[in-house]
Amino acid sequence: MEIRLHSAALNFRDVLKALGVYPGANPDEVVTFGGDAAGTVVAVGPGVSQFRSGDEVMGFVPVTYSSHVTASARFLSRKPGHLTFDEAVTIPAVFLTAYYALIHLARLQCGERILIHAATGGVGLAAVQLSQRIGAEIFATAGSPEKRDYLRSLGIQHVMDSRSLAFADEVMEITKGSGVNVVLNSLAGEFLTKSLGTLGVCGRFLEIGKRDIYDNRPLGLYPFRNNLAFFAIDLEQAWDVYPDVITGLNEEMMELFARDELRPLPYRVFPVSEVVEAFRYIRQTRQIGKVVISMDCDA
Repeated sequence: MEIRLHSAALNFRDVLKALGVYPGANPDEVVTFGGDAAGTVVAVGPGVSQFRSGDEVMGFVPVTYSSHVTASARFLSRKPGHLTFDEAVTIPAVFLTAYYALIHLARLQCGERILIHAATGGVGLAAVQLSQRIGAEIFATAGSPEKRDYLRSLGIQHVMDSRSLAFADEVMEITKGSGVNVVLNSLAGEFLTKSLGTLGVCGRFLEIGKRDIYDNRPLGLYPFRNNLAFFAIDLEQAWDVYPDVITGLNEEMMELFARDELRPLPYRVFPVSEVVEAFRYIRQTRQIGKVVISMDCDA
């Protein structure tokens, strides 16, 4: 399918690729930026029946900073009519990652406790929405007073500093030593170890970071005496191995957006002419939600 792009989402992975420090990347390969985008179908190829020229779509494309791109229909969804292109592009990867992790892998239940690290990032805020919809008790971390205030404005009672290891003691104190049922983690090093220690019996650890994995950092097994489960999550890899499962989850999730039961994330827009400034902005980790690159505006 050929698509005219209107909006694309910039993420920290793109910044790491640009800096040449993305975990697991091959330094000899040409750097490309692909990911979330939204646009209008211009043409469809043979075998594509679910879309036609003129349809507004959203999803994953191989090149995000281009006026037109060829993409696979299986990675795209029809854009809900009540969403703008900029709103739509805040959804695909972060919400599907959170949905796959919380709903499919962890089976998060009403009344359970979940610790969400970096909760003002894209996956973090998606996980907050899903957890609130389920009725889970949320423990959330963020790296600045402004971001922590934002989380409190969402009705989250237990908000902690993601730049201090004190969060682990705070969680155990609040829960009277029983810990949480689920951890959604993107922090590395001792933060990962401390987070694992906050899990209670039969807890589930959802790891969406890559640094410790590609650094082959050792992890002690003693905490797993409590019947814990550890999931290292790579959505792209899972989609390649279990395409029907991930496609089905994506369809479930998009139906919730169509019914307005889930909402797009907050975002800041940069015109494509200022994409370098957008990279600098996201490198400073100042954003709440997503950074969107608009192909339709120059100012």
